[in-house]
Amino acid sequence: MSKRVSASDAKNNFGGLLGDVAALGRVEIVKHGRLVAILLSPHALSSALAAAAVVVQDRSWGEKHMISPEQARAARIVSVSDDFDES
Repeated sequence: MSKRVSASDAKNNFGGLLGDVAALGRVEIVKHGRLVAILLSPHALSSALAAAAVVVQDRSWGEKHMISPEQARAARIVSVSDDFDES
């Protein structure tokens, strides 16, 4: 179950917003009729990640680096095109 609130209401009633997140698990924040943020409780987040089958095999890379070692290796392999002008 989730709830939608305006950005103004979220700002003005942040304590109540946190209570809603704790009780409902999810609160959507809307600004000018457009969804701009979703707040999830820790339980809802872990459930969403499990449902999406997100599996990170080596969690240690995220502590120091922004991308995985595989992505870094792939970025180094990219070659410069022949029509590249260095001037």
